[in-house]
Amino acid sequence: MSGEDFTRVPPQDLDAEQAVLGAMLLSKDAILEAIEIVTSADFYRPAHATVFDTVCSMAVRGEPCDPITVGGQLDQDGNLARVGGASYLHDLVQAVPTAANAEYYAERVRDLALLRGVIEAGTRAVASGFAADGDPQEIAERAVADMQAARDRGLADRDAPPVDLVDFLAQADDEPDWVIPGVLARWDRLMVTAGEGGGKSLMLRQILMRAAAGLHPFKRARIRPVKVLLVDVENSADQARPWLRRMAAAAAEEGAPIPAGRVTVEIPDRGLDLTNPADRSWLARRVERVKPDLIAIGPLYKLALGNPNEEETARGLMSALEMLRTVSGGAALLIEAHSPHAAPGVKRRDLRPIGSSLWLRWPEFGFGLSPANGMGAEELRLMDWLPWRGSRSVRDWPAQFYEGATWPWTPVEQAGTAPIPAGTLTEEQAVAAGLIPAQSEQPEFWDDRQIG
Repeated sequence: MSGEDFTRVPPQDLDAEQAVLGAMLLSKDAILEAIEIVTSADFYRPAHATVFDTVCSMAVRGEPCDPITVGGQLDQDGNLARVGGASYLHDLVQAVPTAANAEYYAERVRDLALLRGVIEAGTRAVASGFAADGDPQEIAERAVADMQAARDRGLADRDAPPVDLVDFLAQADDEPDWVIPGVLARWDRLMVTAGEGGGKSLMLRQILMRAAAGLHPFKRARIRPVKVLLVDVENSADQARPWLRRMAAAAAEEGAPIPAGRVTVEIPDRGLDLTNPADRSWLARRVERVKPDLIAIGPLYKLALGNPNEEETARGLMSALEMLRTVSGGAALLIEAHSPHAAPGVKRRDLRPIGSSLWLRWPEFGFGLSPANGMGAEELRLMDWLPWRGSRSVRDWPAQFYEGATWPWTPVEQAGTAPIPAGTLTEEQAVAAGLIPAQSEQPEFWDDRQIG
């Protein structure tokens, strides 16, 4: 090994260290995230370790942590000048693009600290080997122990004990933290696809607006109203406003008017590229301010300027969307995406989202709207609600939707049970065609019960 190997600068990222501390000085949530990931020993710069310890100590005592209060504590401890003075604390705040990314910055600091630990352990092992100081077996065992210590960094004592299957199965299942009872829980991701003009935008807006009004999206039932955010990067304000106005009026007709402060609409004039740090930070600030329970955003292909088929673009966009869930405190996410054109000779188009195959595994739920077959289906604009990925949890989804009158879409509990609008088929014709069952067999889907 050359002398150069011992004089290289160890792996470190002072920008990431500053970002961690800056986020902690901006957000209580960032403090909680950081202390779960890093310790003061993980910081390469000693001054940063001192600031980290001070913030953690103040947070444990329940004291506010900002550049003024932390600066006062550092001054009291005689460490303010040592860390760069009060101005440096303000520099830390300016160095962080958004406090929402504190977890990412902390993981970066932790990973580089691990690499430094590995280098230190390896250096000691090399030195011991050359010195032949002691029994070779003991030297090898010390080297292994040093490497394990570098890997664990004292975290092994904080690990939860292994759980036996018997104990695991004896634990009660937690009730989901519902945003929409039986449909979407906090942190859930639902991606909806369809072709151009397939109605997916209206579907997401309908779910959003009914949830804000305290109405179940698929049943005539009341739920707890939630705060929602619509981020529409495809339609102009003039295009979106009439539909939202109609939906607000429809909610009011059902006795559930939507009050001010319940729905926030963001329609960026210049588009949105969530792989761009400036756009990502802008949207993070909006979400942090609104704190919605439910977010609808899309379409997917207009959220990034890169090639949607490339994994690098997809991973950057996924990271940005995950950030939205984090800064909102776990909002359920509705994502609109386009599906490919139907192949020649194929009647039903592929409903999977256009872009990298990573999207097929990412959401908890993936459904597509596809025109149904059968007599009268076209007149009804009857659409099948088809999964293009296996759901990770059992939820109460309709089987079909048809074009509604008051709301854009009316759900159908079982395939082939749609009511027939006036001016299309008679009920006898619809029964004969197998589009709906006989009256005595029709299921009761709409109801007036309270949910949640």
